[in-house]
Amino acid sequence: MDERSSVRRGVRRVIYALRLRGPLAADPTARILHALVLALTIWFTIWNISTLPLYPDLMARLLRLRLVFLFELVPVTTLILLRLGYFRQAAFFYLAGDWVHATYNVAVTGSIQIISTAYYITLPILATWLLGFREAFWTAGVCLGSALILALRQEPGSVLSVPLGAPLFIWSGLVQLTLTAAVPLAHIMRTLRETLAQSRRHQEELVQYEQHLEQLVEQRTSELVVARDQALAASHAKSAFLANMSHELRTPLNAILGFSNLLREQGASEQQRHDLDTINRSGEHLLGLINDVLDVAKVEAGRSELEIVPCDLAKLVEDVTDMIRPRASQKGLALRVERLEAPLFVRTDPSRLRQVLINLLNNAVKFTDRGSVTLRMKATPANDTGEVLLTFEIEDTGEGIAAGDQAVIFDAFVQTSAAKCHEGAGLGLTISRQIIKLMGGTIQVESALGHGSRFRMEIKVERAQGSEVNRGADLERVTALAEGQPEYRILIVEDQQENWMVLERLLKNAGFRVRVAENGAQGVKEFREWRPQFIWMDLRMPLMDGIEATHRIRASEGGREVKIAAVTASGYIGERREVLAEGLDDYVRKPYRPTEIFECMARHLGVRYLVSEAGAKSDREGAGELIPEDLSVLPDELRTELRDAVITLNPALISTAIERISQENRALGLILARYADRYAYSKIFDATMAKGEDKALSQRIQV
Repeated sequence: MDERSSVRRGVRRVIYALRLRGPLAADPTARILHALVLALTIWFTIWNISTLPLYPDLMARLLRLRLVFLFELVPVTTLILLRLGYFRQAAFFYLAGDWVHATYNVAVTGSIQIISTAYYITLPILATWLLGFREAFWTAGVCLGSALILALRQEPGSVLSVPLGAPLFIWSGLVQLTLTAAVPLAHIMRTLRETLAQSRRHQEELVQYEQHLEQLVEQRTSELVVARDQALAASHAKSAFLANMSHELRTPLNAILGFSNLLREQGASEQQRHDLDTINRSGEHLLGLINDVLDVAKVEAGRSELEIVPCDLAKLVEDVTDMIRPRASQKGLALRVERLEAPLFVRTDPSRLRQVLINLLNNAVKFTDRGSVTLRMKATPANDTGEVLLTFEIEDTGEGIAAGDQAVIFDAFVQTSAAKCHEGAGLGLTISRQIIKLMGGTIQVESALGHGSRFRMEIKVERAQGSEVNRGADLERVTALAEGQPEYRILIVEDQQENWMVLERLLKNAGFRVRVAENGAQGVKEFREWRPQFIWMDLRMPLMDGIEATHRIRASEGGREVKIAAVTASGYIGERREVLAEGLDDYVRKPYRPTEIFECMARHLGVRYLVSEAGAKSDREGAGELIPEDLSVLPDELRTELRDAVITLNPALISTAIERISQENRALGLILARYADRYAYSKIFDATMAKGEDKALSQRIQV
């Protein structure tokens, strides 16, 4: 095997050494000529050396070797010229050498009847191939002229003695053969040369185009990289702006809502409680507006995310329809709900699902002047894993949507021709589709002008247990810690004074021992010295942020046992996963409610609380069932103002109307405020209808 490999390597080396190199290495004609001349040279050399013993004496052999050497100069020189890149010179030299060789042989033998005369036919053909049509005919003329001279000078005593007419006859045949072969071959070779030249031009153009395409691709790639970097930078800038705006807006709201709740529980009079309720409702309304604005921005930035929690689906639908019913009633529309017969608890994002249903029902009421709006809800098993396919259909008897508009109604800031007559920015359906897409579902529309519309959405959700649904309302009014519990030390790490004051007072009022650190470094120090069981950690602070402080606390002695919950004003749900991945145990967003604070500590520490039953009872009694007689004592102007405010579903207008009513009747104002806090707008609306109005309206609608 080693010997065969060595032989193969040797053969490859010889072939590599003998092949054409230099400027003409890429020319196929030059390569063929080079291979032909090289092969003939090797064959000519071997043949002449092998025939030397046939010569009788040494002098004859030396003479033969001299002739071989002289004739070998022609192919060798041709090979050298090809290596140097002189193609035409090499072709002329080779043709001339073959002509000299043939003519010498004919002259020495004295007869044109020998085989060397065949060169006079082959040389024009070679000239046609190598040099072209015109050179081929010049070569043919030289060869035929040489053959004629040699034929006329042929001596009778030569090797083959023939009559004088015979050489001329042979020469005439050579002329015929030469022209017959040269003319068509010249034409064919000319065509082939032109085709080859055209092919070369196309190849060169293709190479140039390929190079240009590569440059264009590199340029476009570079431009795309720049555009991508700019888009990423813009996206990061928008995300940072949204995060900063969320933080800057939510931080003061946290203090407003927190202090209003604290003051409300500290022995305030009825008037003061009513005023604090007004502040709280206004703050909640402002928070809702902020959330809406940020939600639109997050949709555009692609940062919308879900917060999956257990929820009561029937209660969610009831809350939504209670909000929409007053507006439907005001327009004389029947709002029909085909809900599930049995309670259904599922895991989903209830706030986002509520937002979609409100958007679709509001649109249905807005674009329907008579008839009805129907909400249908179905739940069917999706697979064997316990998932449920929820189907919601919102159908109206309104004006319908044109076929051309159905393709664009889900685009941002796009309104149909009919929608332009109504208020709105054209974002409701865009946000709804984005939310349903995030939930892994679909939303579709079926409509025809004059025949109403039907929006159908489907999402898959997991089943949940009724015990999992958040019942945190019981912890709204914690008065103290239950007996038989250890002393709980709570550390608050927060740089904003108004925020830590709210949280500190809330926790101290409940019976916790509390310390405050106003930056992360101080928080680490307080932990090492005081060893609290629970830490409320703000994420944005000077000197050291909450994440870094958490890492240092975890690395300290006892740092693995302490429970740390982030409290942040960020508006991004996705931040929760990032924060928990950094080693924190929980996450609460500002502005928070007392329930969220107490529930979080109960989950991680097992704290038990004492709740003010009297306060809860007072609230339940104060928010008793409203009836039209309760509002009949009010002037018609105030009652109409409250009804119109409820129809708009605008919390600010509702709050203003209730405040004016409180000036006339404080007790009634407090009851209405309790209903407004629970968004029980449909019950307020029903109470605003006088008996006569209710009877007249009932003749026109079915609710």
